[in-house]
Amino acid sequence: MKRFETIKQAQLLTKKKIRKGTFKWMEAAAEDGYTDQVNLIELQKIKIKPKFLVKTGEINLEKKFFKNLFTSPIIISPMGHQTQFHRNGEAETAKGAKEAGALSFFSTQGRISLKDIRKNNPKLSFGWEIFPFGDLEWINQEIYNCEKYKCNSIVICVDANVRSHRYLDRESFYDARKYGKRTNPLSPNPTIAKFYNWKLIKYIISKTKLPVFIKGILTYEDSLNALKNGASGIWVSNHGGRMFNSGISSIEALKKISLIKKKYRTVIIVDGGVKKGSDIIKYLCAGADFVGIGRPVLYGLSLGGSQGVSRIINILKSELETSMINGGFKSNKSFLKDRIYE
Repeated sequence: MKRFETIKQAQLLTKKKIRKGTFKWMEAAAEDGYTDQVNLIELQKIKIKPKFLVKTGEINLEKKFFKNLFTSPIIISPMGHQTQFHRNGEAETAKGAKEAGALSFFSTQGRISLKDIRKNNPKLSFGWEIFPFGDLEWINQEIYNCEKYKCNSIVICVDANVRSHRYLDRESFYDARKYGKRTNPLSPNPTIAKFYNWKLIKYIISKTKLPVFIKGILTYEDSLNALKNGASGIWVSNHGGRMFNSGISSIEALKKISLIKKKYRTVIIVDGGVKKGSDIIKYLCAGADFVGIGRPVLYGLSLGGSQGVSRIINILKSELETSMINGGFKSNKSFLKDRIYE
């Protein structure tokens, strides 16, 4: 494995190692990438109020996700086409998640099938994301597979109905679908996603006892729709800025959406722009229960397979713990909104 000490270093090493088109595909975002940049800029604007002489002691980062306990609130977000970065793609990422004790999610848009991820990682607790790229019969089969292969939750992606125009990606004339093996069948009918509404969420929830999260939420109104239709949780995300150039950052959306906890007991996941441990503190203080990591995981996968993935998670865990001690955060219960300001 290529040695790296920071996320930034891992990014630079990945750029040197993998093919140019693959790197641009990974880094690309919708149109000119503005929303992706907003994720970074708005997160940096948030300031953390330190508290000193608070006797932090040893930090325990452990976090429970329903019945399963994980080593920290840092999770691996679902990402597609991972066999571009490693021969075994998602199965290898899952192995890295196991090594790091991290909650992880995989997707119908991935290359390695749910069956094969489970076969290669029999004891891993992970969730499965469904893109609504098929009819109800196909969606029912995906739900059945989630239960058969013992997923801990189902995530419904609602913010990616069609492939976006990503200038960085398209200008390189790169087609990710041509690279890397596939054991996960292609979704049967992506065009049908354009014709679903909130009744789909209610339908899916009626078909399973697994917790169901709605991913891609950016407004309080849509978070309310999700919970009113029976969702167990909300995943605040703009898809890493890759799908819709809204200009709404994940941190901006989270600050408003997290107010819903006054009305509903719910779990909130967020992702977007995390590069260091203090970024995670900002998201947790703004109301998130878990913080997802996307592109950095692919850096680790490219540089060292499962070891690289676990290395990325462990770097962020170490940075989070250090930041908590130096900033006066005793535990997960210390992440309060009055500890941040812009």
